[in-house]
This record gives sequence, C-alpha cells and structure tokens, in this order.
Amino acid sequence: IMSLFAIAACNNKTPVSEAATPTLDNLIPKPVMVKAEAGSFNLSDSTTIIVSPGNPDLLRIANYLADVLKPAMGFSLQIDSVAKSSNSIVLGLVNDSSLTGEGYEMKIAANGIVLNAYKPAGIFYGIQTIRQLFPAAIGKTSAQPGPWPIATGTIRDYPDYGMRGSMLDVARHFFGTDDVKRYIDFLAYYKMNTLHLHLSDDQGWRIEIKKWPRLTEHGSTTQVGGGKGGFYTQEQYKDLVQYAAD
Repeated sequence: IMSLFAIAACNNKTPVSEAATPTLDNLIPKPVMVKAEAGSFNLSDSTTIIVSPGNPDLLRIANYLADVLKPAMGFSLQIDSVAKSSNSIVLGLVNDSSLTGEGYEMKIAANGIVLNAYKPAGIFYGIQTIRQLFPAAIGKTSAQPGPWPIATGTIRDYPDYGMRGSMLDVARHFFGTDDVKRYIDFLAYYKMNTLHLHLSDDQGWRIEIKKWPRLTEHGSTTQVGGGKGGFYTQEQYKDLVQYAAD
C-alpha cells in the first residue's frame, strides 16, 4: 500500500503486455526470479479466487482483482474461502520475511495460480503481475472474446528500493482529479509506491486552504502557457488520498 505522497490503486484501463503468446518474459519491472515452464493456465468464468477466512485485506484485494478484470472478460470471478483442487487463484500470506513487505512468490500451473506474500501489499503487487501476464485485450473496457491464458512457471519478486515513485507537477500544469487517479493507476501497475504532487510554485497554487482563501482565489488561476489553472478542494484532495490508499 502506498501513500499520497501515497499508495496506489489501479483501474481497468491500465496498459498491458502486447504479447499474443503466453509468456513470462514481458514483465515490468523485471522480477528477481522467473522460471518458465511449458503450458498455460486458462482463466474462465468458472475460475474462483480463494481467500482463507479472517483476512479482510486479502478479501479486499481479491475483490479488486475481480473488478479490474471484469470489463474485458465480461464476467466477474467468484470469491470463496473454500480451497479448490483446480481452476482457482489462491491468495495467501506466508511467514517468509525474505519477500519483504512488498514482495511475492507466484506459482502458475495448468490447474491454477497460487500467490503468496509476507504482507498484503505483496499480494497487491502480485496481482499487477497477473494482469501483465494476460493477453493485451485484458486492458479493454468492453467485453472481449478471450481466451485468457497465462504462461505457467514460478515468479519470485521483491523491490530493491523501499521508495519507488514519481512526481506530477500540477503547479505548472494543472491536472484534474480524474487525471491524477489515472496517474496513480499507472504507478501501481508498474509497482511504484509513492506519488509526489508538486502543489505550489510561482505558476500556481493548487490546494484549498480555508484559512487563506485568496491563495486559491488568485494563486490558482494561472499556469504555464496561459491556461486557466485550477485547484483541489480539501474534499477532492481527501478523495485522492483515499483512492491512492485503496
């Protein structure tokens, strides 16, 4: 999970690998270890996401996975707490501190996927890997014919750096909340964990301070190139923080 200065969430518009044949090669960033095997797992409308009881964070991430895949697949994956012998995506936490708080290990077999992590954030980033492994059509916002294969093998990954982020300069060129959320989606998809919003400079002031209303009444009305500028109300900024945290 990231902070705004923040953490990130993704939506169904995020770009995906263009590979037509299932492969483990086209992942960004490159994982620590990839061991490919022959074969593939094919996700279908009967695939179930398995989360053991008593894990609200994993349940939230499971729902996120189902939601983000639904537009292109045209169906919603079922979530259950009862293990299945096949055709499932199993999310679990393991006592392996070597994965660190944002790492994961994923085993993909012909009968399903097992994704384990030391902390829930690792499961979240493993989900981004799953998204990248699907055919490119998974990035569409309308139902596609499929199929939905993922190459089999084992992936183990954890970050080299605790802070991995990007700065968006909204002071010089203002971006509305929908654009910022889209930017957060990109960061999460590529396993970045920090967003720095540059909120004030001589070209513009971008956040509401109710005690000093003229900061936005006057300071938010310009930007580089002569545009009209803009600013975030406190409620809009709270919404951005919550979106990033989610």
